[in-house]
Amino acid sequence: MRVGAIDIGSNSIRLLVADVATGDARGLETVSRAGEPCRLGKGLDSGGTIDPFLAERCAELAREFVRRARSLGVRHIVVGATAALRGASNGADVAALIGERIGVPVRILSGEDEARLVYRSVTLGLKEAARRSACVVFDLGGGSTEVVSGLGPEAGRWASLPFGAVSLTERFVRGNPAAPAEIEAVAAEVHHVLMHECALMPESAPLFAGVGGTVTVLASLDRGITIYEPALLEGWSIAADRLDQLTRRVAGSTEEERCHWPVLGRGRSDIVVAGSIVIRELAHRFQAQGMMCSTQGLRYALARLAAEEASPSAGP
Repeated sequence: MRVGAIDIGSNSIRLLVADVATGDARGLETVSRAGEPCRLGKGLDSGGTIDPFLAERCAELAREFVRRARSLGVRHIVVGATAALRGASNGADVAALIGERIGVPVRILSGEDEARLVYRSVTLGLKEAARRSACVVFDLGGGSTEVVSGLGPEAGRWASLPFGAVSLTERFVRGNPAAPAEIEAVAAEVHHVLMHECALMPESAPLFAGVGGTVTVLASLDRGITIYEPALLEGWSIAADRLDQLTRRVAGSTEEERCHWPVLGRGRSDIVVAGSIVIRELAHRFQAQGMMCSTQGLRYALARLAAEEASPSAGP
């Protein structure tokens, strides 16, 4: 069946229209996808609320995404929101505004729901590589980072870490390029949180996989491609030493230089430095030999959820 999913994140809003094989969550075929920066998490750390202008922009983008999905014959749409709406004092009001505008309820996902949905989606997308392996999967967002360990498609321990590429940039990164002290401050904060929040997770990860905009930027740079092409990135593995090299390259560049990297896209050139440092620290924490790129993040999980809910066997 044809379904739609909209992921409302702290940095961007993403659409996926997909055909999902009935009774088989693995059988997903992308029909259309889109993404736009919305930056709902901007200023959230200091102010605690989502800016009304940004909320209105997000609502208009969501309405256009729903219109596009309906025009493609989508039967059921699931809209999920993450850290920005979860953490903002006016998050419920913003969710209600968007839901009223688009005619579809907006679900504010808990950290646990988000983590487990992403883990299942990533491991299903990686297929044989993850089927029987011990895995650690992370989803680096704008305002939070979800980390889940498990075995094959079965999730085990999880943690929703209270930082993302947007929030860390706003807290620590001022220079252009970032000063060494700023880079060290981001790394120290990430390391400190990881030592506490992920203390009960495995020491190492035979399969270490990530999803998110910064992940695909690093994978694109590593592979040397100039356009976002999921088929070329899904399952691409970046060796640990190469991951460190790419992080140094990103952190040592100016925002003006990064704006000219064709793989970066709008709305990410300022936050990719902090995002790259998060990934490097995660790889070190889990003693990873490399990082595998996944392109099947939360919106793919929401599409599978939409198919399950629309299935005749789901009942009324």
